[in-house]
Amino acid sequence: MTITIDSAPARTFSGTLRSAAGQLTRSPILIATVALFLLSWAIAPGSVSRSSIDSLLPFAAILAITAIGQTLVVMLKGIDLSVPGMMTMGALVSTQFAAKNSDNVALALVVVAVIAVVVGLINGLVIAVFSVTPLVATLAMNALLLGAALAYSGGTPTRAPQSVSDFALDKTLGVSNTVWLSVLLVVVVALATKRTVWGRRLVAVGANESAARIAGVRVITLKVSGYVAAALCYSGAGVLLAGYISTPNTNVGNQYLLPAIAAVVVGGTALNGGRGKILGTAIGALFLSQLTQLVLSLGAPSSTQLLIQAAVIAVAVGLQSVKGKSSLTRLFPQKLPRSKPV
Repeated sequence: MTITIDSAPARTFSGTLRSAAGQLTRSPILIATVALFLLSWAIAPGSVSRSSIDSLLPFAAILAITAIGQTLVVMLKGIDLSVPGMMTMGALVSTQFAAKNSDNVALALVVVAVIAVVVGLINGLVIAVFSVTPLVATLAMNALLLGAALAYSGGTPTRAPQSVSDFALDKTLGVSNTVWLSVLLVVVVALATKRTVWGRRLVAVGANESAARIAGVRVITLKVSGYVAAALCYSGAGVLLAGYISTPNTNVGNQYLLPAIAAVVVGGTALNGGRGKILGTAIGALFLSQLTQLVLSLGAPSSTQLLIQAAVIAVAVGLQSVKGKSSLTRLFPQKLPRSKPV
């Protein structure tokens, strides 16, 4: 008996877009995001003004890029706590390495990419080969990265190269280049997870690793590739963040760990692995960014922001659980269709 997971019927590009659009219109996170913007307009109009939206979108885009990397790991039934370290390393290396080499941005980006690939390889191999819990492996990697970033920078922030800052701050067609880059990444990763062999195998490994191995999937290789792709997303987000804020410090990535996980969860990706919702994650990043802006515009302290993020994660996880779904069914019972006379 031969088991295969690569025989899914081919779908046209337009069919994929129509399917994605149909799912998007029924997405709870999209409805919640629209409701949040309407609520913001009603109680704090300044939080949805043109200038506020212009300042919101780049940070939402950076969070979306980070959360997309986390989504790939969660699809593999893992969790990646090396987000702060990888973002900080990407931000500091891209600024200080370029400054020490005559503002050679291209070479700095190559160095950042190589570091991200090495970090992803180590994370993936430690988890897949040595069966170390992802929580422990990535937490240790995060401590290593933060220590290395502190040693490399000496704790002194350096101004980002002008070309990186120009790209992050400039606009194309009235929209920040950072936003366009995040949109491109969302489209590429969404198509990769839906339409490619790699994406179908990623889903298979996350859903049932033993069955995927029996089907002939190289589980170790696939897990490593997922963690490498995630690390590249984190490092890219760190570079963009460095360009946007100009002078990143050694704590620049710390504030993105919890929001990235929250964006994944509220976007509809279950923490027990399997299929992920890349577009939902991006909308979740926008939702959380606007929620933060609304809270701050109302004069609430930063501690309230963290409490709200934790509450959002708890509610989203509860709604995804079987108990949460059954509770919703009891609260909002579906009407059975009436039988038609013969």
